[in-house]
Amino acid sequence: MSDHQPRVGFYTHYHGMGHKHRTEAILQQLSIPATVITSRLHQLDWSGPTLTNVIGIDCDNDDVPVRGMQHAQEVSALHHAPLWTDSITRRVAQYTRWLDKTRPDVMVVDVSAEISMLTRLASIPQIVMRQHGRRDDPAHLAAYEAAHSLLAPFPESMEDDITPDFVRDKTIYLDGFCRQQTIESSNQTQRTKSKRERPTIVVMFGRGGTGDVHQHLRDAATLVSHADWVVLGKDDDSNSGRTPANLFFAGWQNLPNQWIANASVVVTSAGHNCVMELGHVQCRFIAIAEDRPFEEQIRKAKVLGRERLAIGLTAWPAPSQWPTLIDEAMSLDPSPWRNVFEHDGAEQAAKHITEVAHWSHEARMSRELLTL
Repeated sequence: MSDHQPRVGFYTHYHGMGHKHRTEAILQQLSIPATVITSRLHQLDWSGPTLTNVIGIDCDNDDVPVRGMQHAQEVSALHHAPLWTDSITRRVAQYTRWLDKTRPDVMVVDVSAEISMLTRLASIPQIVMRQHGRRDDPAHLAAYEAAHSLLAPFPESMEDDITPDFVRDKTIYLDGFCRQQTIESSNQTQRTKSKRERPTIVVMFGRGGTGDVHQHLRDAATLVSHADWVVLGKDDDSNSGRTPANLFFAGWQNLPNQWIANASVVVTSAGHNCVMELGHVQCRFIAIAEDRPFEEQIRKAKVLGRERLAIGLTAWPAPSQWPTLIDEAMSLDPSPWRNVFEHDGAEQAAKHITEVAHWSHEARMSRELLTL
């Protein structure tokens, strides 16, 4: 790559699909080539045409000895630092070797406190992606302090009340963006829904992990029997109980667009990607927080409820609550989502990354000229 062009790197975390989808959305708007660094390439499809290069490094969760894991959280400024783990030793060497060889002008870290600190120690500027959740622990605060700037993949109206002031001051707030922005318009969706006699409630699960909720679904469908319930992302578990006639398991759906477009209400987790996809089409939905580190989905569910963007729940409700919850969801006004998606957040992110890359590149080149 020419020294006249900035060099951008993305560290993209390997858990679930949300980090990958966010990176892909930004890369589609980025006008300068970028390299993605990640782990577990065999689990994720990185064949998109927008990428210049994808490099795999060892995973920090593979082959960790039991005795080593006992020391994993001894360092307050790091979330995961087990001892005697060869894969982590290789991972650190692979990452820093690539930094030394490539000399990116900026790294976008989404997300890892350890990668953030390694990047700063290697003297490379970085932009750290924020997430909802209680992120006031020493490791998160150190990563935020080490960053040139922070990107929030949500507008300031969706900021959490508990976020420290210095984090807010360092944050570039983005309008909404998501992987799927091609679902039919809300007007067409409303015309389709109005033709049906029975409401359709779509329950959508992603790949980020969830507990066994089949009994929750059977109870909900039984108590809200005037609606048809369709479950995406899970298969029927009929061996453990009788499935009501109005409950249908559609299995995994790579593109759930049509199901979402025809839904009267969607029930989903409070994961960022699915929340933004539903908000983009101004869907009425119930977001149920799943157990995640740092209360990520619990805090997001609270923000959604506070802003009346969705019915936000911190846990699965008691069966008797479902009729009221569905009625409340049906009465939501989805129009505030227009403000969230007023502009393209991925384009805004790409613009900021480009500006920081040029700033860093000019500073680095000036430093090299001074040393000639």
